[in-house]
Amino acid sequence: MSPKITVITPSFNGLHLLKKHLPQVLQAVPSATIVVIDDGSTDNTPQSIAKNYPQVTCLVNPQNIGFTASINRAVQETESDYIVLLNNDVQPLPGLLDSALPLLKQKDVFAVTFAEADSSWPEISFHHGQIQFTQGQDRSKPHYSGWASGGSCIIKRSVWDKLGGFNPIYSPGYWEDIDLGWRAWKAGYKIVWHPACKVIHQHESTFKKLNPTKIRQIKERNQLLFNLQNITEKKLKLQQLLYLPFYALTHLGYIKIVFMVLSRLSLFRRCPDKLTDSSVLQLLKVSPQI
Repeated sequence: MSPKITVITPSFNGLHLLKKHLPQVLQAVPSATIVVIDDGSTDNTPQSIAKNYPQVTCLVNPQNIGFTASINRAVQETESDYIVLLNNDVQPLPGLLDSALPLLKQKDVFAVTFAEADSSWPEISFHHGQIQFTQGQDRSKPHYSGWASGGSCIIKRSVWDKLGGFNPIYSPGYWEDIDLGWRAWKAGYKIVWHPACKVIHQHESTFKKLNPTKIRQIKERNQLLFNLQNITEKKLKLQQLLYLPFYALTHLGYIKIVFMVLSRLSLFRRCPDKLTDSSVLQLLKVSPQI
């Protein structure tokens, strides 16, 4: 029996993007259920979808609640085996899932993250007291990835449920997918970036509408939240706690970010770890056996 697949696309005043990309999604994954989660739009998205795409389900948030909460809600209302997360500014290319589905049959694979045309798999390290990453150079073969992109990936629903989905501490968005990926690795699961799963992604079409200063602060807040919450190995935690005061004193305005983080400490979520942070960092350097 073929697995049930649901494609979830969040949208906030993105009807123009849905009109452009929904036909491509329907063509790329014809057997999947397509769900658009409208996040309090004012551009008549629900009405347009009902009229022009009756085969697409549209969930509606009465008010804007952000990417993190919208995805959590949409996943909760599905019953599929696999969930494809696809932003409304993403164009899927033919054969999108052909290489991903066999990988997801492996018991320890949580997700496959897609190959975005202008991006790559993340090469991850730990220095200056926090997780750092750059784009990997070799795009010719699959690589392990620290996380599955929240805007273009396919995930195993059973593991999503076990991990509790995206942590609302990161609302309205940014770093929730990195957090989920790190928790998955430490719980003993794997995430693969595959070059054959191709998409074209015009990044941040929704967030570009917001105040740039506010977006920068949210990114910095969530980066610090991620590191404080997820780096638990003693030797790395010590590096983190020693470096943070230095960084806060030498970067203008970072004290505000620290206070923004302190206000969210009650939302910290930690899962039981099977692997240490150092073990995950080592595993991410190994080529997957596919």
